[in-house]
Amino acid sequence: MANAADEVLISQASLDDIRELHEIEKHAFSAEKAATFEAFEYRITNFPQWFFKAESNGKIVGLIDGSSSDQPYITDKLYENGGGYDDSGENLLIYGLAVAPESRGNGIAHKLMSHLLTEAKKAGKKHVSLTCKESLIGFYEGMGYSNHGLSESVLGDVVSYDMELYL
Repeated sequence: MANAADEVLISQASLDDIRELHEIEKHAFSAEKAATFEAFEYRITNFPQWFFKAESNGKIVGLIDGSSSDQPYITDKLYENGGGYDDSGENLLIYGLAVAPESRGNGIAHKLMSHLLTEAKKAGKKHVSLTCKESLIGFYEGMGYSNHGLSESVLGDVVSYDMELYL
């Protein structure tokens, strides 16, 4: 369990981390919305530069992942293997941000997001977007995102909103 006094280290995730990462994902999203184990394996294998983990006291406590694309917003097709990843795209699409239940409320999500945005700037990305449910709009607005309105993505029959940030 991470608390405010614990040091949180952000680093690139690896295939060795998949089981722990997937458990965190399953606690953060509904069964219909959570990425599958196979999706994590695909993402870490095909675009590892956009998959990060947070660790505290040697335990994985959070994750953030996404991919580059020439598309500005997430659509359901992007969740499929090969569904829109383009390393030369100027957009970074964030698929998931999740923190273990016992570690929430300690700024880990903000640290993960900050790290990913720093990497996006270094890589020359111009625009970052993600989808979220209505109850999280304020959370992402607090990180500098603006609400672009209802998302085309309806994965898991969840009403989602496109949130975007220009770098």
